[in-house]
Amino acid sequence: MATRLRFSVIPFSLWQREIAPLWFKEGSHHSILPILNGHGQMQYVGRELFNRILLFPVCAEYEGERIGWTSVYNISDTALRIRGIYVLPEFRSNGVGKSMVNFALNLWPDCWTDCFMYSRSSNIERYRRWGFEVVSPFSMRSFDEEKIPGESGIVLMSKSRRSTARPERFENAAE
Repeated sequence: MATRLRFSVIPFSLWQREIAPLWFKEGSHHSILPILNGHGQMQYVGRELFNRILLFPVCAEYEGERIGWTSVYNISDTALRIRGIYVLPEFRSNGVGKSMVNFALNLWPDCWTDCFMYSRSSNIERYRRWGFEVVSPFSMRSFDEEKIPGESGIVLMSKSRRSTARPERFENAAE
């Protein structure tokens, strides 16, 4: 599968429309905002918020079909945020999500040393295997807008980009 898996940066408006059905926002993709408040993360404020943030919407394609989406943006001069990791159900548990996140993080120079993401309670162990840890002293918080069956809430997780050897940058295909 890896040799036929490709990653690319796509326009945010296209990313919004394509992930809407996966985010239970079918028909309302305009309500998926490009930037969310970090809740406890150090981040840009004021004019910096609009002048210094770069957003990379990323998709994964398999045999020409889009099967996964995520995005990464900088929240400060040293920290990044992964926002949402969506993989079509029939392609899950094949390494697509992890490879897509690695591709997204490798778009950034080494000066961005830390990465943050929110995780549903059911995904914490998966993201730990990817090198993320729950940020202490933050604890599980409930969902603001809607309850998802089987989920107790979300937690802030982080990963240092300093402590691990960075793989070679992708040339637009998974290794």
